[in-house]
Amino acid sequence: MKVVCFLPDSIAFQNKLGMLTRSAGVDFQPCNSEEDAKLFASKEKKERFFLFADAKKVDFLKEFSFAYPESRIIVILQETLQKVIPSLIECVNIQCFVATNNGEFDARELILLLKKFETKDYPGLDKHLGFPNIFNEKKIKNQIDKREALTNLEGFVLKIGGNTERFHQYAQRVCELTDELLLNAVFDANPRLKTMARHESFELEEKESVKVKWGFDGEVFGVSVSDPFGTLTKKTVMQYMDENQKTESMGKRASGGLGIKLIFDRLHHFIVTVQPGKKTEIVCLMRFEKRFKDFDSRLRSFHFFEAEEKN
Repeated sequence: MKVVCFLPDSIAFQNKLGMLTRSAGVDFQPCNSEEDAKLFASKEKKERFFLFADAKKVDFLKEFSFAYPESRIIVILQETLQKVIPSLIECVNIQCFVATNNGEFDARELILLLKKFETKDYPGLDKHLGFPNIFNEKKIKNQIDKREALTNLEGFVLKIGGNTERFHQYAQRVCELTDELLLNAVFDANPRLKTMARHESFELEEKESVKVKWGFDGEVFGVSVSDPFGTLTKKTVMQYMDENQKTESMGKRASGGLGIKLIFDRLHHFIVTVQPGKKTEIVCLMRFEKRFKDFDSRLRSFHFFEAEEKN
């Protein structure tokens, strides 16, 4: 496995990424120009490799994506994701958008990305949090289960923060986010309930049950929701995160993405893994160390994986 980095304006990022990848036994090749990156790709065309590139290079990213479909492209965000979505939504091998600030990034996020691509293993929420950690999980089959899960989740977040005002705000945000995830999994993902109004009571069969899980490792809080249908697509998710789309028109569009814009506005890392026809898992990660009013100023990462069969 090889990594090529075309980000000449951020030497700090290149140096940090180089140390991280080499320590993991991954070849790392910094490139100083678009032509250098294309030359690397042409030589490695039969190999599995990654391109880390700046989101500002939209035309280059589109060209590279279509010229080297076997590559995996990770876009480095120095600005909000919604600004680049309209231009890159059709690039199928751009799967990850990683937030950075002045060359700084979340090393854990990058390590997990490389491991996922290398091993074709797509871990759930527990692998995204550090060890040790604390987890809770609940199976959702009806409205009562959903209400209990949200109540328990609220209590968990309040307990983390010692029941302070700031954590009341975080608890409300986490519960709003999770409620949307659960509604999507119960109604939009389920062919049997797809035409039902989202406020109606529901009763899921055992094979349709949805799972919600949440945990905290001392630094990062995470919540995940999984369904047994595997119908969500990257295009659906990205079109609902496009800031050019008006929120009020979303309900008139194809279902499967309702609430995604609201969800994305309430987290730091948004990770979607789909096994087509089998399972969708959405992992949402956030940090609580900043004042609540500073929460929204942080850049957001987005990852989408369609689980591949292992060789």
